[in-house]
Amino acid sequence: MTKQLTFLLFIGFVFQVQAQITRLSIVGKVSNDYVSVESIHILNKSTKKGTISNTYGMFKIPVKANDTLLFDGIQFKKKEIIITSEILKSKTLEVALKLNINELDAVEIKNHNLSGDLLIDAKNVKKPVSLVSKEALNFGKINFNMVDDIDAIDRQKPPDPFTGTSAQVQGGVNILVLIGFVLSPIVNEIGKIGRLKRKRKQAKKAYAKKALTIPDKIRDELGEAFFTNTLKISKDQIDAFITYCQPKGIVDLYMANKKIEMIQLLVDESKIFKASVKN
Repeated sequence: MTKQLTFLLFIGFVFQVQAQITRLSIVGKVSNDYVSVESIHILNKSTKKGTISNTYGMFKIPVKANDTLLFDGIQFKKKEIIITSEILKSKTLEVALKLNINELDAVEIKNHNLSGDLLIDAKNVKKPVSLVSKEALNFGKINFNMVDDIDAIDRQKPPDPFTGTSAQVQGGVNILVLIGFVLSPIVNEIGKIGRLKRKRKQAKKAYAKKALTIPDKIRDELGEAFFTNTLKISKDQIDAFITYCQPKGIVDLYMANKKIEMIQLLVDESKIFKASVKN
């Protein structure tokens, strides 16, 4: 019984692998004229496996002939596409989705007593009861010769943001305020450029300072035996050889942690260095 079960599982696995192999990956794109098509769910109903479209609506999914792809998004109507031999041949698929517009229920207008004539219907409309007495709307009793009680402080204009004084131009906008608003973004950008230049300058100084210690580190890490036995350079010529290789880029290779490239450079340059010393 156990052998039969194992055999059946093996056969099922083989069929599943075979089905997976026969499927080809196609590249598709979903689109809409008005709304973004990001995060659209694409499901292969035949394999029960799916994927999601990226920011540009692109996706990739394995399919074979007669597979059905289901496209589903919150803002869109569901759409199904059957994979044909033409799609498999081109290995591409373009799908246009339609917006899912919610339609309002129909509104029924009940019977009314309106005739359709504005003059007649206006007379039949009940007028609202006014809550304001007629005496309150009688302006004949109001004395417009009252003494103005606004003091000098209330009459002062707001201070100028640049000078601290009330320099606002009468009937217009303070020219300094206007210039400030216009130049503010430009000043900010100039400040960013200046800070970036200072950071780069500081980084160059730090790099140059660190590079001064690299020759000694190269000699210590590789050891004198590497130079004397492997490269056949005498002990008293090691420092001169490292200095000779600095314009070739060994310092940059060391600081970039490219040790293999650095050692290869030392091996290649050692032959030229020894020949020049000999001559």
